[in-house]
Amino acid sequence: MNVQSRAFRICRTLGLGAALAVAAGGASSCVKKPTMTLDHAEVAGVTVSLPPNVGLLLVLYVNVYNPNSYDVAVRAVRGQVVLAGRHNVPVDFKASGEGVWLDSDAITRVVVPVEVPLTTSLAVLSESTLTPVVRYQFTGWADVTATRSLKLEQDDYSVSDEGTISREQIQAGLHVGR
Repeated sequence: MNVQSRAFRICRTLGLGAALAVAAGGASSCVKKPTMTLDHAEVAGVTVSLPPNVGLLLVLYVNVYNPNSYDVAVRAVRGQVVLAGRHNVPVDFKASGEGVWLDSDAITRVVVPVEVPLTTSLAVLSESTLTPVVRYQFTGWADVTATRSLKLEQDDYSVSDEGTISREQIQAGLHVGR
């Protein structure tokens, strides 16, 4: 059994920190879990895809703090956004290449695009006519690769945070009411 396979087996039992220590040949480094917080969301425009689907492009800005002394990468982010407390929209972002690399001991902003179906966008607009903002909650998980050289993968780092987006921004993104 190679060192990396042994590290993955230990990872399931003792955690990623133990796996990295084994993979590094017994080095006494301790891996700390990156933390994620939602910074804000913006409407970036309209999406059009096949089969004929039209929607609103909502962009989530997630700040990820990497407390380790080495870089880690976010490979994917998945979960859901709940708009106005009742409209669930899936999140399934896969970064290109090896992922979005996060510098050691630093905060990096990860941009996560979310396609909101047109019917959902219009429902949110019609339900929020008496308020200037729409509340949203993002609950999700990120898949992370630890270190560029060892490429040890760990999945399901969680984030759950909420915020507001202006109703005017949604309206402008859809070019409604102009």
